[in-house]
Amino acid sequence: MKLILLGGVQGVGKTTLLSWLENKFAEKITLLNPGELFRRYFYNERIKTLEEIEELIANKLEKMPNDSVVVVHWHYAVRRLSKYIPQINFSRLQRITESGKIEQVILFLVEAPATVVLERRLRDRRIKKRGISHSTINKEVAAEEKFWAKHKALFSRILGNRRVTAFRLTNISLRITKLRLSKLFEMLLF
Repeated sequence: MKLILLGGVQGVGKTTLLSWLENKFAEKITLLNPGELFRRYFYNERIKTLEEIEELIANKLEKMPNDSVVVVHWHYAVRRLSKYIPQINFSRLQRITESGKIEQVILFLVEAPATVVLERRLRDRRIKKRGISHSTINKEVAAEEKFWAKHKALFSRILGNRRVTAFRLTNISLRITKLRLSKLFEMLLF
């Protein structure tokens, strides 16, 4: 399986890019959104613990066909109480990676200047709760960077550097970002 994590702070355009990817490469990729599972089972319905949801996500990944390309709507770092942690704990990611199921990992970090992220967050603040200050966004970006590097180190340690690739994807102009992402996916999928 090729595992593609597309992550970044809230407001960089991950959801928009993933919807577009899902339409463009519908027959070639499987999209997984852990955030939806956390929202549904923990925040809305309160029927599962965070650990149970992490295990549910891990099980979904482990059950994917070996020849699949799984694109995951990812947050390298999420805020819990007063600190940042990985979206899924590293021991679970290590277990999945050591299972032999994953052949290649591609880590995308979607970025945009704090002013752009703030503008996007202000536009959709009625439907999504997000920090709306430059200092909050800068802290989130720093945590995301730190945990992106930790993800890369974990996957590289297990799979080797040649089977792990990391890309930064600046998303200021959606048209340009889609063009770049399309070229990268065409290269990765064929």
